[in-house]
Amino acid sequence: MLSVFPQASGVSGVRQTLSKIASLANASILDPVIRDQAAYAISGCPKGDKRCQCAALLTWVNRRVQYVPDPSGIELLHDPRLMARAIAEGRRVYGDCDDMSGYLAALLKSVGLQPRLRAVAYSNRPLSHVYVCCEGAPLDATRDAWTISTRPHVETDSLEWGV
Repeated sequence: MLSVFPQASGVSGVRQTLSKIASLANASILDPVIRDQAAYAISGCPKGDKRCQCAALLTWVNRRVQYVPDPSGIELLHDPRLMARAIAEGRRVYGDCDDMSGYLAALLKSVGLQPRLRAVAYSNRPLSHVYVCCEGAPLDATRDAWTISTRPHVETDSLEWGV
């Protein structure tokens, strides 16, 4: 399911978008394809090592989803179940930061982790980027590294939303 998501302007619209991403992620956590992919991705982690699980799931998404921005002026949201099925079928999967974050949040939550969505502003630009925080780590699937010290921009504002 791909939906065009009408949103209010400003912070209210960002809250609406984060709420919808969280809703899609929560609806996905019992899906067998999501759970199978998450279990496979964390299979090399020591039992109970949540930081390893976070890193493994971030790497899974980063390697399987190509970043492609939404069309100008339109907010599209991909259902994580749709993304998981396309990956399972070997199809090309793409999405922007909110799509990648929703899929990652679904994977994390499906194995018992507690992700939070974080919308951020960079360089005095409005809240325009979304990534996931889990176990104290920023998990940005649009970037290769998963530690905040390597982030190329300084956050000037942020808003968090629980999944």
